[in-house]
Amino acid sequence: MVYDPKVILSDFNERMSDIRKTVPAEYEAFIKEKETILRSNRLPEKTKWLLMLVSSVSQKCPVCLARAVTNCLKQGWTKEEMLEACMVAVLVGGASAMTYVTMVDQTIDELMKK
Repeated sequence: MVYDPKVILSDFNERMSDIRKTVPAEYEAFIKEKETILRSNRLPEKTKWLLMLVSSVSQKCPVCLARAVTNCLKQGWTKEEMLEACMVAVLVGGASAMTYVTMVDQTIDELMKK
């Protein structure tokens, strides 16, 4: 299986659209919670997206990873900063987390081609 962040995000968004139609109240509750948590407060939104990226690597979630990279780039994080932060996840997750750091590297390269 080839990791393609654009396909993963497209498929995820399509499924989320279906979920929104099927269970709108639950979907909106989830979105409201996400927006509340990611909104700048004591920690800036920029920092929260970097934390989300590290968590995505640690939790080994390719969809979360692609979304976090996308938003980290929008927030102004550099490739070097993102990869350095991801190495913290490797301390916790070990060698298997490193596989996801390579996916972060690939995602950054592909999304920066735009």
